[in-house]
Amino acid sequence: MTGVVTGFSIILIVILAGMVLAATGVIPREGARYLSKTAYAVASPALLFMTMSHGDPSVLASKAAVVALTSAAISATFFILLSRLFFRRPLAETTIGVTASSYANAANIGLPVATYVVGDTSAAAPLIMLQLVILAPAVTAALELGVRGRMDVWGVLTIPLRNPLVVGTVAGVLVSVTGVTVPNVISAPLEILGGAAVPLMLMAFGITLWGRRPLADADLPPVLTATVIKMLFMPLVAYGVAFMLGLEGAALFAVVAMAALPTAQNVQTYAIWFGRGENIARDVALLTTVGCMPVLIAISALLT
Repeated sequence: MTGVVTGFSIILIVILAGMVLAATGVIPREGARYLSKTAYAVASPALLFMTMSHGDPSVLASKAAVVALTSAAISATFFILLSRLFFRRPLAETTIGVTASSYANAANIGLPVATYVVGDTSAAAPLIMLQLVILAPAVTAALELGVRGRMDVWGVLTIPLRNPLVVGTVAGVLVSVTGVTVPNVISAPLEILGGAAVPLMLMAFGITLWGRRPLADADLPPVLTATVIKMLFMPLVAYGVAFMLGLEGAALFAVVAMAALPTAQNVQTYAIWFGRGENIARDVALLTTVGCMPVLIAISALLT
């Protein structure tokens, strides 16, 4: 369990740093928007480019990738169904709820968990790549449609050209596939910029938490629904799909553990960037980050 504790300690300490910045007045609460937008527009694309350029695109065709994509799709669909039946919200807010219930923190906590708990860092790779290549463009498309309030086919088709996260991801994949060597004069500054992405997102999250009671102004129906789906439903779906695909032992444990990861901080970055569903993203990220640790411990005890 050392790996789980280590991964969560990293996240919580950086979040705490953001809370301290807000508490001391170094950065006001509205400053979180600027940190998030900087992460979204500059640091995250650099991180994604460097990560994907060194990745192996073949993981997209593995059984682990099938489990990751299927469990995310089923979880998202389940949220949409419950939303339409019990708590309808506008498209953009619904999209944030869908994303919060199915988009895992595969980098910030997933890599430490994969390294220290699963024992194989590459276990997080399929989830990371699928989220960046498939889920991120879909989420961005839905949010842009929700914010504009109209269908713009050309706008949707050109989203990858206008979304910095997608551009960074696709460029990295192309570099990996073609085997092109990125000159050090380009890779070195991108490494520096990319290294700022996670701290910026986590500190922005901490700043938004300061001076605000958890769930004090929460939109409880989508928040609680997304939290339960992400923490419990998605790992169960992953287990079922993995079992049907014949995965067992360490491979089975790996995909279920990855599905149990908390909601990614990227969801709040999307919410802030588009100005929709910010409370939903913040509260689900908080609840799942706190609650998934016992879930991961239980999964480890049951499957190892």
